[in-house]
Amino acid sequence: MIRSAAIQVGQIIKQEVTDFNDSNLFILQTIPEKILQKKQFPLVRIDALPTSSNTYFSNKKRFEEVGCQINLFVKTNKEMDTYLTQIEQILSSHQFECFFSTTKFVNEYDVHHLIIRVQKYQNLKGVF
Repeated sequence: MIRSAAIQVGQIIKQEVTDFNDSNLFILQTIPEKILQKKQFPLVRIDALPTSSNTYFSNKKRFEEVGCQINLFVKTNKEMDTYLTQIEQILSSHQFECFFSTTKFVNEYDVHHLIIRVQKYQNLKGVF
């Protein structure tokens, strides 16, 4: 099991959402300015969020809450709704829950920016 939620979510999206691959999905990386200027959307950037609560048993950390932020750049509102629904459904089947989402329009690139934050309470027993 991978402890970083950003890497987990990136791999899940890459495998299960057909529109995303290595050319338009950026895990723990910034999107290069050249790609943004070409306006070839959709694009996804996934950033890690700090690990929050930990649960200990017998003086060992057994569970932790991990999360990440998904930044999705699309051309239309319809695409935004479609991807939001699809990503939420896929991630919920992997025990991730969406706890925040918001949208804004980026005039510089003429694109909609959807921000989704997800988290997961994961068992570390298989990691150590």
